[in-house]
Amino acid sequence: MVSLPLTICMIACDRGSAAPMACLRCGGLFPWSQHDRPPRSNTPMTTPVTDRIQWGAAVSVLLGMVAFAFSVTTLTIAIPSIMAGLRADVDRIQWVVTSFDMTQTVVMPTVGWLGGILGNRNLFLAGIGISLIGGCLGGLSWSLEALIVFQILQGIGAGLMQPTLTAILYGLFPRHRRGLAVALTMTAFGVGPTVGPIIAGYLVEHISWRATFYVQVPIIVACFVLTLMTMPNVIERRVRSIDFPGLLTMTIFLVALLLALTQGHKEEWTSRYIVGLLAISAVAFVLFVVIELVVADPVVDLRLYRHLPFSMGCLLAFLNTLVFRGAGFLMGVFVQHTLQYTPIRAGFMTAPSGLAFGGMSYVAGKLSDRFGPRLPIIVGMLLFIVTFFWYADMNRWSTTFVILQVMTLRPFSYGWTNSPTNYAALLALPDSSVRMGSGLFSLVRGIASSFGVAMGATFLETHAQVHGLRFSEDAGHALDSLHETLSGLHGHVAHFGEVGLRQTTTSLALLAQYMREEAVFAAYQDIFILGGILSIVALIPVFFLPSQRRSTKKP
Repeated sequence: MVSLPLTICMIACDRGSAAPMACLRCGGLFPWSQHDRPPRSNTPMTTPVTDRIQWGAAVSVLLGMVAFAFSVTTLTIAIPSIMAGLRADVDRIQWVVTSFDMTQTVVMPTVGWLGGILGNRNLFLAGIGISLIGGCLGGLSWSLEALIVFQILQGIGAGLMQPTLTAILYGLFPRHRRGLAVALTMTAFGVGPTVGPIIAGYLVEHISWRATFYVQVPIIVACFVLTLMTMPNVIERRVRSIDFPGLLTMTIFLVALLLALTQGHKEEWTSRYIVGLLAISAVAFVLFVVIELVVADPVVDLRLYRHLPFSMGCLLAFLNTLVFRGAGFLMGVFVQHTLQYTPIRAGFMTAPSGLAFGGMSYVAGKLSDRFGPRLPIIVGMLLFIVTFFWYADMNRWSTTFVILQVMTLRPFSYGWTNSPTNYAALLALPDSSVRMGSGLFSLVRGIASSFGVAMGATFLETHAQVHGLRFSEDAGHALDSLHETLSGLHGHVAHFGEVGLRQTTTSLALLAQYMREEAVFAAYQDIFILGGILSIVALIPVFFLPSQRRSTKKP
């Protein structure tokens, strides 16, 4: 009888081929020693067992993605309440999100090294375990600084989990079904935005924002148990050494650049502090590139960029994630702070987004398998362009239905592009480079996510100030209109019993508040117009991606 590991690998890899070190198709997920035995034909006795093991392992890792999605989407709804509870403005609260994204980004390149030591299954379990600890501690945070530290811990777990999850799914599915594998990942992620915001809105409104950090606990526990039951673990015979100099220089480069970009408007761009950060970032970047090109086992294999479709896929993913994550962070603040929606109402407004993203990700993955990845990506990018210019048309008079439509169209568009972009980029790589390519691809998305959130918050603060000054100057030049507006406000305030000096003071305060709100609306519109322009630019690398799926020969 054919051994169980070989049977699984024959299903996952289309055939049991000989390999000296590790199976190039399954990425080392299953024991390579089994490939040395001559394969036998599938029999009715082995197929049902193999399918059960295969899909059990797939469900377990997809539960990990669901838990990750819950942690991200519930935090988005809780952000405005955290701002009030921990007394933080937009510029400071963005570090709660950015610290998570940046830590996740820095940890991701170590997955190849750690996976060789621990094995894919154990590394995946370590990732979800650390995420659980970080999330539970986040709910106990007593200050903004403590919450940021716990978000860093949670980011470590997410950084270990995500690339490993992708590599495991690639090992479970044959090449001609890997578009479906990536689509399943995105569909699982879509569960979070569908259910998470509603749960988070209820918890924030009726209990506390702290309760949102515990939503993922039962999902992670179920994921942990199912993974132990269904997934084998394999440790490679050859363990790569870790490139500590490369990891250190990459971390310095990213952190220094992010600090400079987020604090430049407060510290002055020409100040010694900002110039020093930019100089440190530039030097660290040069050292990082040199180190990665000369070491035997780089933390990031830059040579993978020699594959043009992979390079263009990374560029597209960077631009796409930049505008998607930046807009997502700002919309959570926009609907609650600017439009004054309650948390639970904001949650219900966000819920259709998850259905749109998850459903469209599945459809886009199937289309990629059938027609190639370029077609769904082009459709998605065109929808992205429409979405952001529609965003820019929103104001205080926009109806709830219009806001719901545009909020749903954004993840719907992203669903068209996300999994096909992953598929197109990794399709260009040899199977032995999939895990490193997956980590590098996730690294690019992590950097884009960090920069999108940080730059979105910075852009909002600076442009709100600019528009506020411009509105004040315009009001000073239009004294007749200003007096007419104040007279109307005097009459309005008088209905509430305000008279004399108090009436004038209240009228001026209302006018100032209105001008501040209009300045914020104008700043949001600027950001969304910029997002539309970047989406147009992102169309360029699409035409360098494969237009058709790679043909495969079935055994």
